[in-house]
Amino acid sequence: MSPITVTSVNRNVSVSGGTSSSLSLTAGVGVGSPHGTYTHTQTSASSTWTITHNLNCFPSVTVVDSAGSVVVGDVVYISANVVSITFVAAFGGKAYLN
Repeated sequence: MSPITVTSVNRNVSVSGGTSSSLSLTAGVGVGSPHGTYTHTQTSASSTWTITHNLNCFPSVTVVDSAGSVVVGDVVYISANVVSITFVAAFGGKAYLN
């Protein structure tokens, strides 16, 4: 049996297989599964980003600027579906929530 490589995952994915040539692959969000992911794009420079992600949880947050460098900010969870991030300077970029 050939090896499997997963290069990009947007939802919970589990792969199982035995010694036979069969393979079972399940993907998605179901009962008992972790929540999904959300990518926020901040097009206008701002020192505070308010993000409505609708993941119904308190996800981890990674922020990168337009050059792809990781930026650290003060993350405040407004609710299970909204997060606010405050930075020392205004900039645009992306926030990855999972």
